[in-house]
Amino acid sequence: MRLTRRSIPFLAVASAAAVVAGTAGVATAAVGSSPGRLAVVGGSAAALTGATVAGASTATHVPVDVVLATRDVAAQDALIASGASVTPAQYAQRFGATSAQIATVTAWAEGAGLTVSRVDGGQILALDGSAAQVGRAFGTTVRSLTFAGGRSGIQPATAATVPAAIAPLVAGVTGLTEVGAMHLQQRSALGFPASYTPQQISSIYDAGSTHTGSGVPVAVIASGPLGQVQTDLRTFEATYNLPQTPWETVLAPSAGTDTSGQDEYDLDTQYATSQAPDVSKVYVYDGPDLADASIVTEIGTWVNQNLTRQASFSAGECEVLAQAGGLQSSLDTVLRQAAAQGQTLFTSSGDTGAFCPLPVVGVNGVPAGLPGDNYPAASPYAIGVGGTTVLDPTTPTEIAWYAGGGGISLFESAPSWQQNAGGSFVGVNRGVPDVALDADPNSGYDVVVNGAVETIGGTSAGAPAWQGFWARAQSAQGGTLGFAGPILYGLPTAAFHDIVLGVNGLYPATPGYDYTTGLGTPNVSVLAADA
Repeated sequence: MRLTRRSIPFLAVASAAAVVAGTAGVATAAVGSSPGRLAVVGGSAAALTGATVAGASTATHVPVDVVLATRDVAAQDALIASGASVTPAQYAQRFGATSAQIATVTAWAEGAGLTVSRVDGGQILALDGSAAQVGRAFGTTVRSLTFAGGRSGIQPATAATVPAAIAPLVAGVTGLTEVGAMHLQQRSALGFPASYTPQQISSIYDAGSTHTGSGVPVAVIASGPLGQVQTDLRTFEATYNLPQTPWETVLAPSAGTDTSGQDEYDLDTQYATSQAPDVSKVYVYDGPDLADASIVTEIGTWVNQNLTRQASFSAGECEVLAQAGGLQSSLDTVLRQAAAQGQTLFTSSGDTGAFCPLPVVGVNGVPAGLPGDNYPAASPYAIGVGGTTVLDPTTPTEIAWYAGGGGISLFESAPSWQQNAGGSFVGVNRGVPDVALDADPNSGYDVVVNGAVETIGGTSAGAPAWQGFWARAQSAQGGTLGFAGPILYGLPTAAFHDIVLGVNGLYPATPGYDYTTGLGTPNVSVLAADA
């Protein structure tokens, strides 16, 4: 058995100037914007990321996602808080952009020479064109960036703008800047290496044998070739005497060629299914890469297809960069729709403690760098999963994992369901994480990678396992549970193991809610009964 630690992969990060959007998605003018145009993205990320400018980009394809603004955000939030949900068709009719608004933005993009496609009939317009065409459409020049080691990226030379008539219709724009990359880093376990089978993980968290997910499908967000991942799932199921879960790959819109994330997707598919071994199917959404625009398209496909009420995504980026480049405003709009439809995205809070996972600052598993949260765990419309170390699996005894992500969001307000979280929650801004699970690679998970069992840790393990536990609760409640946020914060304390020891760099574990383990780790049998 090879003992390794998988990192939380980073999304391609965005530029350092904000998409400024209000609740109606209206962008505000920035200093230096051309008359009659309003800024949507701008500024320089080179200093933050260690990149140097290499001149105008000559790329022939620059994919950009424009997420259209929705109507009546306050009513959407009230719907989510109530626990009710709507279908995608009902959402479009009540909250979505109108056909006239969609036509207006489409006509502008096509008039600028860009190709336009909609993502599964939703509110995302996927644009494509050369770097020169995209630059002209957004009133700027798309520049090439280079990084140490030869990696490349792009960003606009000046604030990217759209005509003033278009700006109120746009919630966010992603893809104009890509300055990061998926970051995979393995780390050997230290101290008291231990690993747990899927059955042992279920036992640690009181899952029992009832409500094992029957009739409930799950979903995983992934990218790249997945043939080996599916083969590894079958080997994992045979090794641990688990039933075979039907698998369906959903291209969103196409698979890439990068195989570096396959061990992550092994972990995701194996623990999303094994923690609810009778789920009806695992849908694996497969995109070309983890660039911002690709992720918005991929998660948007999951939302608009509405095939599952839960999914997991073991990836993220520094919240500062996500907010600056438009990912936060774009993906929050998509995730708000998911929550209104009763869908929950479980996502890892990060593996650099209470510090920001910048591409050139901080080492995976070492709390270091600039204080900050991971996104999309920081989104109020996702469930952030933090990390613990399991000291004794029989008691069980856990402490906060020192590298588990968490903290106070710089940009996101606390949703209504979190405002009375208690414990050490200070209110006003969103707290991360919401919940936690074993994450320390020294008390890691048995995972089949390329046919052999390895031990893997990180909060990227907790996110899919929590999805599995939520699928058990869905099964117990007839598959009708809505977005998990309001439900989790309304559960009795007996539904959680309260973690009161440990620290993640800046925030200690305390009685009740805290900024390193959230509400705690689950007592799944109580969770399933009381959700």
